[in-house]
Amino acid sequence: MSRRRPPRPWVGTARRVDPSELAGPRGLTEEVLRGEDDDAPAPPGTPGFYWRLLTPERKAVVDARLRSVTVVLDRLLDPHNTAAILRTAEGLGIAKAHVVPHEAGDSVAHRRVTQDAHKWLDVEMHPSGARAAALLRLAGYEVWAGHLAPDARLHTEVPADRPVALLFGNEHEGPSPETLAACTGVFRIPMAGFTQSFNVSVAAAIALAHLTSARRRSLGKPGDLPEEERVQLRDRFTLLAARLARRVKPRR
Repeated sequence: MSRRRPPRPWVGTARRVDPSELAGPRGLTEEVLRGEDDDAPAPPGTPGFYWRLLTPERKAVVDARLRSVTVVLDRLLDPHNTAAILRTAEGLGIAKAHVVPHEAGDSVAHRRVTQDAHKWLDVEMHPSGARAAALLRLAGYEVWAGHLAPDARLHTEVPADRPVALLFGNEHEGPSPETLAACTGVFRIPMAGFTQSFNVSVAAAIALAHLTSARRRSLGKPGDLPEEERVQLRDRFTLLAARLARRVKPRR
């Protein structure tokens, strides 16, 4: 196994291993290795079988998933920016992202940038930013677009007591007038330097990090998935984790 890659969950007969390799959400639990797991055994190859092999930290990822915070990427020119924001969104526990391609056939994510994060996200494509904003508002979200305007709120003033989507437009043009008209309002990130704006991936990281934290405080819990979606997500994550684990060669 490459030293650059953290240990991933593996499946097979428990063997003598370095305890340091079990740290973090990617390792097996010590109880499973010692055969002390009290859960009822599940048939091999099923989600329940793989679920038992994951650490509590890994399982907690499902409980921390947020459906009520999302992000809209509207015609971003640089696909690396799209990939970086998707990686940030997944890392913050956001369940779903919305993407408007700059051109037909654009790749959603560069794997070297996302580090496979896009595989853990639901990504919905839209024909335009205005359409994405309209659909989200019909679904009960407020949609706030990042935009330098005199009436723009600070990103810390975007309300977190309700479902919210943050929209980021094209790096050069910003959101179109039609998209802005379809949004609830606009926000900005204050700056203290001579440059006029942050890179869009940095701006998204700043705003989303604040909003997800504020939303969890408002909810009083880490995540907000309904139980049915939570179970579906758990099964999807465990089976995907098992497929990734097969990349690790067995110890001899």
